[in-house]
Amino acid sequence: MLGAANFFTRHALNFLIGFTVFILTVVNFDLGYIFVPVVSIAAYLISNIAMKAFQKSKRSKELGLSRSEYKHIENQIKQAKGHINSLSQQYIRVRSVRSFKLLNEMMKLSKRLVHIVQNNPQKFYSVEDFFYSHLPSAVQLTQTYTMLSQTQVKDTEIHLALEDTRKTLKGLHVTMENDLKCAIESDLESLRIELDFVKLENAKKLQQIDLRGGK
Repeated sequence: MLGAANFFTRHALNFLIGFTVFILTVVNFDLGYIFVPVVSIAAYLISNIAMKAFQKSKRSKELGLSRSEYKHIENQIKQAKGHINSLSQQYIRVRSVRSFKLLNEMMKLSKRLVHIVQNNPQKFYSVEDFFYSHLPSAVQLTQTYTMLSQTQVKDTEIHLALEDTRKTLKGLHVTMENDLKCAIESDLESLRIELDFVKLENAKKLQQIDLRGGK
């Protein structure tokens, strides 16, 4: 959630601190060849922890989130990525083209939603159900579906269970599409406002040109 810029800045500073500690310990202390690298690495790691905590605190304030809220959203994103990984493992287990397509679409939606919230954590609150319920349910249902589809005995009961699970997955796919709409709704509204403003400005300019031409 911190982004690439924070990552490279943090590690560049950590390297500088670690290298500085290395030089200082070599010049001022006789610690030996073993302890000098250990102290330098420890300085790098401690610096990384402190710097990361500072960056997260700064980022949460910029977003208008408390530290606990930011940490909670960060954990939810981490869990969601784990769920997506579990979904991807089902690719090799599905037995039909339509099931593969449905799984693929759900994967795309899930990745897109996680990416949106990762870039703008405030959007988490407009798609909470996706993280708490919809994505975990998709994983569980997909695992159940693939397990049933691999069952050697294909009696009526298993066939009905497969059909019911497939229908439920389709419904869940629609729900996840609605989650995505909720996630980008504010962006679309901002775009509409911006477009209306541009149209208004263009209309004013055209009116001014017409008035000048009339003179």
